[in-house]
This record gives sequence, C-alpha cells and structure tokens, in this order.
Amino acid sequence: MNIKKTDASKVTHRIDGRLHLLHHVRDESGNLVTTVTGPLKVEFRLEDLGQLVAGACVMALPVALTGEVWELGSSLSIGRTLSILALSITTLSGFIWGLFYGKRIGEYKGHFFKRVLSAYLVTFMVAWLLLFLFGQAPLDDLRVTLTRTIIVAFPASFAATAMDFLR
Repeated sequence: MNIKKTDASKVTHRIDGRLHLLHHVRDESGNLVTTVTGPLKVEFRLEDLGQLVAGACVMALPVALTGEVWELGSSLSIGRTLSILALSITTLSGFIWGLFYGKRIGEYKGHFFKRVLSAYLVTFMVAWLLLFLFGQAPLDDLRVTLTRTIIVAFPASFAATAMDFLR
C-alpha cells in the first residue's frame, strides 16, 4: 500500500480552545488512512506572555551582567542604537514568521504583528528591569538606559521567542 499525504485535505479545527491543523493521510485510492493533528501556534495567548518573560530572563540575565554592555551602552551613538533596535525588530519578525506563521501569514497578520510587538516589548521590559535592579539603568540618563536596554533586549528577544515556541 502506497500512502501519500495530500495538501488539499488540510483543515483547521479547535481542540480544547486551541487551533490545530488536521492533515488527512490517504492512500493511492483516496481512502482515508489516518488523520494527524498538530497545534497551530499562530494565536497569541496569555500563557505566551509568561513564556516570553521566562525566555527573556534566560538570556537577558547573563547579558545584563556584563561590563561590556554597560560600557557600550554609555558610548554608543543614538544612530547606532536605533540601528540595533531596527535590526532587532526586523530579525525578530523574520524569526517569528519562520517559527510560527510561514505560509499562513496572510490569514493571521493581526496575530503576527501582535506577537512581534509583544515579544519585543516584554523582552525590553525584562531587560530594563534587570538592568535597573543591577544599578545599570540610571533614571537620570535615559539615553544610556535605553541604549543598554536595547543591547540586552536584542539577544533576549530570540530566547524569549524560542521559549514561547517550545512550550
């Protein structure tokens, strides 16, 4: 018996309130052999927020403790800081697109933008909080604080997204 998976038989279905993609596997005659289901991780849920915080902490904590970040945050120009911010959000968008959406981006654009924005903002806040707790986010020098936070948030946003994906 030769079995093939047909793309035409993919449908979405909610199981326990979550979207799943159902794949109907058929033999050469078109008879249904089995149905395989897998979660579609395209909707941003409250539990994703907790996973983002945990993932951001995993990477932000060691990065925030390095003297190199503190020194770089004090000396980096505003233009370079904004370039790092743009690179971070652009790369994060591609990372999220690849992990969560792929070809389904057209159907879930709103969820995509919500996930990118949430992932970066949560990571940014975690990075800022850690820097503040270590005394490296001076409230009297916002340029240094924002630069250090953007530097720490860059790698931490990827760890946060990976943790969210692995749930």
